[in-house]
Amino acid sequence: MRIFVVIVSLLLSACASMPTPPSAEDVVRSYFEIYKERSDFDRFMDFYADGASLTDVVYGNELQGKDAIRSFFDWNRGDFKVATPGPILTVEQHIASGDVVITRGVFEPFEFGGQALGPWRFIIVQELNAEGKIIRQEDWINYTPKKILIGG
Repeated sequence: MRIFVVIVSLLLSACASMPTPPSAEDVVRSYFEIYKERSDFDRFMDFYADGASLTDVVYGNELQGKDAIRSFFDWNRGDFKVATPGPILTVEQHIASGDVVITRGVFEPFEFGGQALGPWRFIIVQELNAEGKIIRQEDWINYTPKKILIGG
């Protein structure tokens, strides 16, 4: 009986010392910290599961798989510059429910390919799997100026 008590104590002790996985909201907060600095693309891409999907609702882009998402975001493509000192984006709010996190914020003004863009308000919905990887993302970005979308 004494051996049983010792074994149960050791098991309970081991379970108590195991780290709890980060919540979906914690993972998404880390994701946006990396995103707003725009300095470590590989680390940024580590947040995505291999089979992740990304939908850019306004432009109608439907991306399947991490390689397609990598090509879509490719931080080394084009001539990108933040217009003012500071991060590329500001997060205003995270709303979490289980494995889904909705983030609201603003992409700050920037230049891409010599064109002034932003500020763009955004809502990004992300669903994570049990490993804390993004498996589904839906971007709602208010691209401005509107002439980008409608011409003129």
